[in-house]
Amino acid sequence: MHEGHRERLRQTYLAQGIDAFHEHQALELLLTYAIPRKDVNELAHRLIARFGSLKAVLSADPYELQKEPGVGEQAAVLLSLTGALSKKAAKAHGSQRLNTPLEAARFCKTLFEDKRYEAMYAISLDKKRCVLHFDLISSGTLLETAAYPRLVAECALRHGANSVILAHNHPSGDATPSAEDLSTTQMMLRTLEPLGIALNDHIVVGADEAYSMTQNALLRFSRPIAELKAAEKEE
Repeated sequence: MHEGHRERLRQTYLAQGIDAFHEHQALELLLTYAIPRKDVNELAHRLIARFGSLKAVLSADPYELQKEPGVGEQAAVLLSLTGALSKKAAKAHGSQRLNTPLEAARFCKTLFEDKRYEAMYAISLDKKRCVLHFDLISSGTLLETAAYPRLVAECALRHGANSVILAHNHPSGDATPSAEDLSTTQMMLRTLEPLGIALNDHIVVGADEAYSMTQNALLRFSRPIAELKAAEKEE
């Protein structure tokens, strides 16, 4: 029974990617590669309950992980290494500067390489337009996704963003923004502006191209309102 469950987890991942999993399911799948002959579902739940989140589990000291019954050295190293590799990859992304709509579009295309369903990311940038972090805001069906302005704002504030780039994909392949996409952009602008955070662009990723609303004059690649006012005073 355990092997059949593990196989279903693997096949779900191959078919739908990590977004199809709850945190405990993703952790359970990871644990199967270090603990091959035991049901690790309960262990995954215990680890998340003890450390508070999947991110906290993967960031935990390997010796601390081994204090949980059922976690040996091999499992502890796998979990710790996975977290360390994730941080290293994030730093590599963080070194990127998105100074132009073209650079932003290229970056956004990499976020959707494994996405079969429509999804939306909020990319937080610092004052130099370097990537601070990118968050998956929503993941929907093949045809639509819900936009959550509050979540975008929370992510931007959490990462200390000076500006944000919104990005979502069109699984149909056509990157042309819809009326709903334009409405979402305006909604995001109204949400971020009072916080002093600029919406630099909204990128729509299709099969072979990416549409930049800034590049197509639907949105201005700008600075936050507070920064603009300060610049006006200096002049």
